[in-house]
Amino acid sequence: MKRSNASDDLPEFFKVYTSALSSKLMRIPPDFITKFAGNIPTMCTLERPQIASWQVDVCKVDDCWFFRKGWPNFVEDNSLQNADFLTFCYLGKSLFYVQIFSPNGCEKRGQSAGINVPKQVHPRQVEDINKNPNFKTVLTKGYMNKKVVRMPRKFWNAHMKKHERTGLDVTLCVENQEWNVGVRKCHDSILIQKGWPKFVRDNNLKAGTSITFQLTDANHLAFIVTFCRLN
Repeated sequence: MKRSNASDDLPEFFKVYTSALSSKLMRIPPDFITKFAGNIPTMCTLERPQIASWQVDVCKVDDCWFFRKGWPNFVEDNSLQNADFLTFCYLGKSLFYVQIFSPNGCEKRGQSAGINVPKQVHPRQVEDINKNPNFKTVLTKGYMNKKVVRMPRKFWNAHMKKHERTGLDVTLCVENQEWNVGVRKCHDSILIQKGWPKFVRDNNLKAGTSITFQLTDANHLAFIVTFCRLN
């Protein structure tokens, strides 16, 4: 399964969690294992950007590969329940970007999953993050080459289509700095294009970086942008 806002050069798989089968270990699909080209890591990091990360061992049992040691901690910390839907996007260097969705289709947030918020983040900030409309994407090599990034159509329709223009000016805020970019509808895609290459250069973004866009002003179209970078 591929997310609509990521290109095909990042391998990904999904799992539906069931406690009877997956509370102690999680099977990795055999077709996905072939993508390691024989260099299967013995330990991986499962990361939920802006929330936390977990170290898990990868081991072989009979003819199958599993997340094993450390996986029960991931299950407990994220309060996984039957029928939760998980996506695992492999960013390289033994790092997986993980998203978790409840059976109703809504993404599970850190606080609702019972995860401790890092001490340097003020509780009010976390509350605001969870309330703001947002979308996430991974900066792939394809995006780097094309000098664009795609916005999910669902997000456009819910929060930006009301402006009734095919091209919109948007402000991206990182800490105390701002960048102006252009978002436009191109055929079936919603692209952040004008001004995006400068934003990438100024923030030293590389392929594999996970980016979160949080809409803070729906009238003037301002976003707070945060990154989760590869080491």
